[in-house]
Amino acid sequence: HVVEAASAIPSRLLGDESKMAEHQQIIDALTLNDEDESPVTSKEVVGEVSADRRQVWSSRLATEHADTLLPTDALVAVRCAGGRGPLEHAVCIRDGNAAAALLIECKVSYEELPPAHLVEYRFADDAAKSGGGAEWHLSMVCLEYLLAFRAGKFADWEKRLLQPTCKAEFRRMMGIGPCYNVFDHHMFPSPEDEKDSFEVTDDHGRKVILPRPVAALRIWSTEKQQYEEVDPTLDGAPAPAERDAYWAGMCEKLKETFPEEMEELGLTK
Repeated sequence: HVVEAASAIPSRLLGDESKMAEHQQIIDALTLNDEDESPVTSKEVVGEVSADRRQVWSSRLATEHADTLLPTDALVAVRCAGGRGPLEHAVCIRDGNAAAALLIECKVSYEELPPAHLVEYRFADDAAKSGGGAEWHLSMVCLEYLLAFRAGKFADWEKRLLQPTCKAEFRRMMGIGPCYNVFDHHMFPSPEDEKDSFEVTDDHGRKVILPRPVAALRIWSTEKQQYEEVDPTLDGAPAPAERDAYWAGMCEKLKETFPEEMEELGLTK
């Protein structure tokens, strides 16, 4: 489910008309493909990708496209018409003439896609880190595969909580609390300096990655030229009005299954 976001970050940075015309001429000579690897039927330069969007993409660009996109390169948003409908390419233009489409892999489908096709995410504490604003990250997954992934993930989390690999994992999962939103350390990785907070070592010395649910998701709308919210709720998770009762019931079940651990956590009352 996708709904229009309350606020948007425009990709359009108004430059002079001559620069836009130069970009359009370069883009017209470039072959851009749609999701089915067929040439798009139209290409319209919207403007340069905003600094805000470029910053969101920066973590993946720095590790996967350090040579493809330099800080001095222009990154132009191009609205295209493809076989499945409108799509937005990001085209890197270097020295005013050399141009190439910027493509980033969806780690689930293994397709090379424009960055606008990938979902963006943030964690609950990102706003505090960024001084009250929302710190967003570019995920590893496109919207189509995210929607399919949400199914069954809540049941997986319940099973993991009821059948933990070790006491350390159980304690940390209880500390994190219930996971009603989507989580996956491959699709929505934590920043390098935060990963240790969501890892434990089990009784056999193996590293266990803990669930870290996202707080919000969004996707760029090519047609509206603004972000739209994506519902992060896992399929099968209780509705907000039912969550207190659900968690209370789960804790009662855990008291019976793990009485010592729950007592150590002060959750037996």
